[in-house]
Formats: sequence, structure tokens, C-alpha cells
Amino acid sequence: MENPREESNGSFPNKYELAMIAAREARRMNELLRRSGEDEERKVTLAAMEKVRKGKVKHTYHQEEGPVE
Repeated sequence: MENPREESNGSFPNKYELAMIAAREARRMNELLRRSGEDEERKVTLAAMEKVRKGKVKHTYHQEEGPVE
């Protein structure tokens, strides 16, 4: 398995956005696993981070405009 810290963050403007999207995906995956009663082979957070980096998780990024005067 690849080290997530060694790869670039691809289409994400910063590491914070990547982490936020991966955290949301990990929560979603945990909920699905709880409902189904299944176990994940590895940590859900790492699985979610990998899915996000590979582009398997849909997301949108809205860049804020500058201050309105």
C-alpha cells in the first residue's frame, strides 16, 4: 500500500480540503459498515483517503471570492 503522505494532493487546492473530504467519506463508510455488520480489512480512514486521492469520491470545491467592498 502506498503512503498517502508521499503522494501529491492532485486536484485539491490544499491538504486541508483533501483531509476534510476523506474524513466525510470515512464517516460514510463507517456508517455503512455498521449497518451491514461487515468489517473493513484496514483502517477506514486510510481506505477513504485512498478513494479520494484516486478520484472515486465525488466532491466539489467552491473557492471563495475576495472581500466584498
